Amino acid sequence: MSVRPLDSTLDLALRCVNSVRTVYREKNGVTQRFRTRCRQLISLIYYSGLAYTLAYIASKAGTHVLDYALNVSEPEKIARQVEQAGLSEEEASYALYGAFLLTALKQIGVPGVSDAATFLDLLRKLNYPGTTLVAEGKILRFGEWLKRLAEAVFEAERT
Repeated sequence: MSVRPLDSTLDLALRCVNSVRTVYREKNGVTQRFRTRCRQLISLIYYSGLAYTLAYIASKAGTHVLDYALNVSEPEKIARQVEQAGLSEEEASYALYGAFLLTALKQIGVPGVSDAATFLDLLRKLNYPGTTLVAEGKILRFGEWLKRLAEAVFEAERT
């Protein structure tokens, strides 16, 4: 008998934070910036919407890793892909956050979004009111878990 987690959103957020901690343990700049992304971008989702936030993230990190995340569901594989992409610490933090949002959309099973093959395809699918309302509600729950866990696990950026 297999036991399923009580809250699949929390389970995914835990796996995402653990993957960042595992892959970037020696690269404190990425973990600090990832923590900052988790803290700041949740409010951008809330006030500007998920599609806009994802487009903003893509403008900072590119779409290569985001496309990869739509086809790979394991956070550690995504974190390793980001590490190998040769991105700056800032770009990597955006790529990780965006990729984890996309992974959450796929794993939570938002109707109309879970079959998106590319980042641009996903944005097109989010451009429908019913889809975006469901997606934003679910992703905000995931984002809150990610924020709290990142705050607990990673130290703040020093300015």
